[in-house]
Amino acid sequence: MGIINQVREKQPLVLNLANTVTQQRVADVISYVGGSPLMTTASNELAELMQIASALVINIGTLNDELLPLYIEAGKLANQLNKPVILDPVAVTLPYRGEIVTALLKEIKVNIIRGNAAEIAWFANQTVAGKGIDALDNQINEAIVLDAAQKTGAIIVQSGPTDLIADGQQVIKITAHSDLFKINVGTGDMLSALIGTFSAVSADYFAAAVEATELFANSGVKAAQIVEQKPANFINALLDCLYEAN
Repeated sequence: MGIINQVREKQPLVLNLANTVTQQRVADVISYVGGSPLMTTASNELAELMQIASALVINIGTLNDELLPLYIEAGKLANQLNKPVILDPVAVTLPYRGEIVTALLKEIKVNIIRGNAAEIAWFANQTVAGKGIDALDNQINEAIVLDAAQKTGAIIVQSGPTDLIADGQQVIKITAHSDLFKINVGTGDMLSALIGTFSAVSADYFAAAVEATELFANSGVKAAQIVEQKPANFINALLDCLYEAN
Protein backbone atom coordinates (compact mmCIF):
# COMPACT_ATOMS: atom_id res chain seq x y z
CA MET A 1 0.00 0.00 0.00
CA GLY A 2 2.60 2.51 -1.08
CA ILE A 3 0.29 5.40 -1.97
CA ILE A 4 -1.51 5.45 1.37
CA ASN A 5 1.85 5.97 3.06
CA GLN A 6 2.43 8.98 0.80
CA VAL A 7 -0.99 10.33 1.78
CA ARG A 8 -0.12 10.08 5.46
CA GLU A 9 3.24 11.72 4.91
CA LYS A 10 2.01 14.60 2.71
CA GLN A 11 -1.49 15.07 4.21
CA PRO A 12 -2.90 16.52 0.96
CA LEU A 13 -5.79 18.96 0.97
CA VAL A 14 -8.64 17.61 -1.16
CA LEU A 15 -11.19 20.19 -2.32
CA ASN A 16 -14.72 18.85 -2.72
CA LEU A 17 -17.65 20.33 -4.59
CA ALA A 18 -19.74 17.88 -2.69
CA ASN A 19 -23.06 16.12 -2.53
CA THR A 20 -24.67 17.75 0.51
CA VAL A 21 -26.27 14.46 1.55
CA THR A 22 -22.91 12.79 2.14
CA GLN A 23 -20.45 15.55 3.04
CA GLN A 24 -19.64 14.20 6.49
CA ARG A 25 -18.88 10.72 5.19
CA VAL A 26 -16.72 12.17 2.41
CA ALA A 27 -14.82 14.34 4.89
CA ASP A 28 -14.35 11.38 7.21
CA VAL A 29 -12.91 9.03 4.59
CA ILE A 30 -10.36 11.64 3.48
CA SER A 31 -9.38 12.39 7.06
CA TYR A 32 -9.19 8.76 8.22
CA VAL A 33 -6.60 7.86 5.58
CA GLY A 34 -4.51 10.92 6.39
CA GLY A 35 -5.73 13.62 4.02
CA SER A 36 -7.33 16.97 4.74
CA PRO A 37 -10.90 17.52 3.46
CA LEU A 38 -12.38 20.86 2.49
CA MET A 39 -15.78 21.69 0.98
CA THR A 40 -16.90 24.89 -0.73
CA THR A 41 -19.76 26.34 -2.77
CA ALA A 42 -18.23 29.84 -2.98
CA SER A 43 -16.80 30.82 -6.34
CA ASN A 44 -14.97 33.81 -4.88
CA GLU A 45 -12.62 31.56 -2.93
CA LEU A 46 -11.94 28.95 -5.61
CA ALA A 47 -8.69 30.50 -6.88
CA GLU A 48 -7.26 30.65 -3.37
CA LEU A 49 -8.38 27.14 -2.46
CA MET A 50 -7.10 25.50 -5.64
CA GLN A 51 -3.68 26.98 -5.00
CA ILE A 52 -3.41 25.01 -1.75
CA ALA A 53 -5.44 21.94 -2.72
CA SER A 54 -3.80 18.88 -4.27
CA ALA A 55 -6.94 17.46 -5.94
CA LEU A 56 -10.49 18.44 -6.87
CA VAL A 57 -13.49 16.12 -6.50
CA ILE A 58 -16.73 17.19 -8.22
CA ASN A 59 -19.84 15.30 -7.10
CA ILE A 60 -23.11 16.25 -8.82
CA GLY A 61 -25.36 14.45 -6.33
CA THR A 62 -27.26 17.55 -5.24
CA LEU A 63 -27.60 19.92 -8.18
CA ASN A 64 -28.98 23.40 -8.70
CA ASP A 65 -28.73 25.79 -11.63
CA GLU A 66 -25.90 27.80 -10.08
CA LEU A 67 -23.50 24.89 -9.66
CA LEU A 68 -22.39 24.34 -13.27
CA PRO A 69 -20.40 27.61 -13.42
CA LEU A 70 -18.80 26.65 -10.09
CA TYR A 71 -17.83 23.23 -11.44
CA ILE A 72 -16.39 24.75 -14.60
CA GLU A 73 -14.42 27.45 -12.82
CA ALA A 74 -12.97 25.01 -10.29
CA GLY A 75 -12.13 22.49 -13.00
CA LYS A 76 -10.38 25.06 -15.16
CA LEU A 77 -8.30 26.22 -12.20
CA ALA A 78 -7.32 22.64 -11.40
CA ASN A 79 -6.40 22.03 -15.03
CA GLN A 80 -4.25 25.16 -15.14
CA LEU A 81 -2.45 24.09 -11.97
CA ASN A 82 -2.06 20.49 -13.21
CA LYS A 83 -4.03 19.04 -10.32
CA PRO A 84 -6.24 15.97 -10.76
CA VAL A 85 -9.97 16.36 -11.28
CA ILE A 86 -12.22 13.51 -10.16
CA LEU A 87 -15.85 13.43 -11.29
CA ASP A 88 -18.66 11.53 -9.57
CA PRO A 89 -21.50 11.80 -12.13
CA VAL A 90 -24.40 10.87 -9.85
CA ALA A 91 -27.46 9.74 -11.87
CA VAL A 92 -25.97 11.15 -15.08
CA THR A 93 -28.41 9.01 -17.07
CA LEU A 94 -31.20 11.44 -16.14
CA PRO A 95 -31.58 14.11 -18.88
CA TYR A 96 -30.86 17.26 -16.86
CA ARG A 97 -27.84 15.72 -15.18
CA GLY A 98 -26.60 14.46 -18.52
CA GLU A 99 -26.78 17.99 -19.89
CA ILE A 100 -24.75 19.27 -16.94
CA VAL A 101 -22.02 16.66 -17.39
CA THR A 102 -21.92 17.15 -21.17
CA ALA A 103 -21.44 20.89 -20.68
CA LEU A 104 -18.81 20.29 -18.02
CA LEU A 105 -16.75 17.92 -20.15
CA LYS A 106 -16.68 20.46 -22.98
CA GLU A 107 -14.99 22.97 -20.68
CA ILE A 108 -12.60 20.98 -18.49
CA LYS A 109 -10.32 17.95 -18.50
CA VAL A 110 -11.49 15.28 -16.06
CA ASN A 111 -8.78 12.82 -15.04
CA ILE A 112 -10.85 10.17 -13.25
CA ILE A 113 -14.55 9.30 -13.40
CA ARG A 114 -16.09 7.03 -10.74
CA GLY A 115 -19.62 5.72 -11.12
CA ASN A 116 -21.87 2.68 -11.14
CA ALA A 117 -22.50 0.52 -14.21
CA ALA A 118 -25.39 2.63 -15.50
CA GLU A 119 -23.48 5.90 -15.05
CA ILE A 120 -20.32 4.59 -16.72
CA ALA A 121 -22.27 3.15 -19.65
CA TRP A 122 -23.61 6.65 -20.33
CA PHE A 123 -20.08 7.84 -21.15
CA ALA A 124 -19.78 5.03 -23.70
CA ASN A 125 -23.16 5.92 -25.25
CA GLN A 126 -24.51 2.62 -24.00
CA THR A 127 -27.48 1.84 -21.77
CA VAL A 128 -27.41 -0.20 -18.58
CA ALA A 129 -30.53 -0.40 -16.43
CA GLY A 130 -30.55 2.06 -13.55
CA LYS A 131 -32.83 3.98 -11.20
CA GLY A 132 -31.64 7.28 -9.79
CA ILE A 133 -28.34 6.70 -8.01
CA ASP A 134 -28.52 2.90 -8.35
CA ALA A 135 -27.50 0.59 -11.16
CA LEU A 136 -30.04 -2.20 -11.58
CA ASP A 137 -27.71 -4.28 -13.72
CA ASN A 138 -24.16 -4.42 -12.38
CA GLN A 139 -22.87 -6.22 -15.43
CA ILE A 140 -19.18 -6.96 -15.80
CA ASN A 141 -18.65 -5.53 -19.26
CA GLU A 142 -15.02 -4.66 -19.83
CA ALA A 143 -15.71 -3.36 -23.35
CA ILE A 144 -18.06 -0.65 -22.05
CA VAL A 145 -15.59 0.49 -19.41
CA LEU A 146 -12.73 0.58 -21.92
CA ASP A 147 -14.90 2.49 -24.40
CA ALA A 148 -15.87 5.02 -21.73
CA ALA A 149 -12.20 5.57 -20.94
CA GLN A 150 -11.33 6.02 -24.60
CA LYS A 151 -14.22 8.39 -25.30
CA THR A 152 -13.54 10.61 -22.28
CA GLY A 153 -9.77 10.35 -22.05
CA ALA A 154 -10.27 9.73 -18.33
CA ILE A 155 -9.49 6.80 -16.09
CA ILE A 156 -12.78 5.03 -15.41
CA VAL A 157 -13.70 3.38 -12.13
CA GLN A 158 -16.92 1.38 -12.31
CA SER A 159 -17.86 0.36 -8.79
CA GLY A 160 -20.19 -2.51 -7.97
CA PRO A 161 -20.06 -6.16 -6.90
CA THR A 162 -16.99 -6.34 -9.13
CA ASP A 163 -15.07 -3.09 -9.53
CA LEU A 164 -13.56 -2.34 -12.94
CA ILE A 165 -10.80 0.23 -13.46
CA ALA A 166 -9.77 1.14 -17.02
CA ASP A 167 -7.39 3.58 -18.66
CA GLY A 168 -8.40 2.88 -22.26
CA GLN A 169 -5.76 0.19 -22.70
CA GLN A 170 -6.30 -2.18 -19.81
CA VAL A 171 -8.92 -3.17 -17.24
CA ILE A 172 -8.26 -4.20 -13.65
CA LYS A 173 -10.91 -6.21 -11.78
CA ILE A 174 -11.41 -6.09 -8.03
CA THR A 175 -13.77 -8.77 -6.77
CA ALA A 176 -13.76 -8.07 -3.03
CA HIS A 177 -17.22 -6.79 -2.10
CA SER A 178 -19.82 -6.45 0.64
CA ASP A 179 -23.56 -5.99 0.07
CA LEU A 180 -23.48 -3.46 2.92
CA PHE A 181 -21.93 -0.91 0.55
CA LYS A 182 -25.20 -0.61 -1.35
CA ILE A 183 -27.38 -0.35 1.76
CA ASN A 184 -25.38 2.58 3.15
CA VAL A 185 -26.00 5.73 1.11
CA GLY A 186 -22.81 7.57 0.26
CA THR A 187 -20.27 4.77 -0.03
CA GLY A 188 -19.80 5.56 -3.72
CA ASP A 189 -19.16 9.19 -2.82
CA MET A 190 -16.65 8.00 -0.22
CA LEU A 191 -14.82 5.96 -2.83
CA SER A 192 -14.64 8.92 -5.21
CA ALA A 193 -13.14 11.02 -2.42
CA LEU A 194 -10.66 8.28 -1.54
CA ILE A 195 -9.57 8.06 -5.17
CA GLY A 196 -9.16 11.83 -5.16
CA THR A 197 -7.01 11.64 -2.05
CA PHE A 198 -4.73 9.00 -3.52
CA SER A 199 -4.42 10.83 -6.85
CA ALA A 200 -3.47 13.98 -4.91
CA VAL A 201 -0.10 12.43 -4.05
CA SER A 202 0.59 10.22 -7.08
CA ALA A 203 1.36 11.24 -10.65
CA ASP A 204 0.14 7.79 -11.73
CA TYR A 205 -3.62 8.31 -11.56
CA PHE A 206 -4.37 4.79 -12.76
CA ALA A 207 -2.32 3.27 -9.95
CA ALA A 208 -3.96 5.66 -7.48
CA ALA A 209 -7.44 4.63 -8.66
CA VAL A 210 -6.62 0.94 -8.46
CA GLU A 211 -5.02 1.12 -5.00
CA ALA A 212 -7.79 3.29 -3.55
CA THR A 213 -10.53 1.06 -4.95
CA GLU A 214 -8.83 -2.10 -3.75
CA LEU A 215 -8.31 -0.66 -0.27
CA PHE A 216 -11.93 0.45 -0.06
CA ALA A 217 -13.27 -2.92 -1.23
CA ASN A 218 -11.09 -4.95 1.12
CA SER A 219 -11.87 -2.64 4.04
CA GLY A 220 -15.58 -3.11 3.34
CA VAL A 221 -15.27 -6.89 3.44
CA LYS A 222 -13.39 -6.70 6.72
CA ALA A 223 -15.84 -4.18 8.20
CA ALA A 224 -18.84 -6.36 7.30
CA GLN A 225 -17.25 -9.25 9.17
CA ILE A 226 -16.55 -7.07 12.20
CA VAL A 227 -20.17 -5.90 12.47
CA GLU A 228 -21.52 -9.35 11.65
CA GLN A 229 -23.38 -7.99 8.60
CA LYS A 230 -25.31 -5.40 10.65
CA PRO A 231 -25.65 -2.46 8.23
CA ALA A 232 -26.14 0.39 10.71
CA ASN A 233 -22.68 -0.19 12.19
CA PHE A 234 -20.93 -0.68 8.87
CA ILE A 235 -19.67 2.84 8.14
CA ASN A 236 -17.95 3.22 11.51
CA ALA A 237 -16.22 -0.14 11.08
CA LEU A 238 -15.27 0.76 7.50
CA LEU A 239 -13.65 4.00 8.65
CA ASP A 240 -11.77 2.14 11.39
CA CYS A 241 -10.45 -0.32 8.81
CA LEU A 242 -9.31 2.49 6.53
CA TYR A 243 -7.62 4.22 9.47
CA GLU A 244 -5.76 1.04 10.39
CA ALA A 245 -4.74 0.16 6.81
CA ASN A 246 -1.07 -0.03 5.94
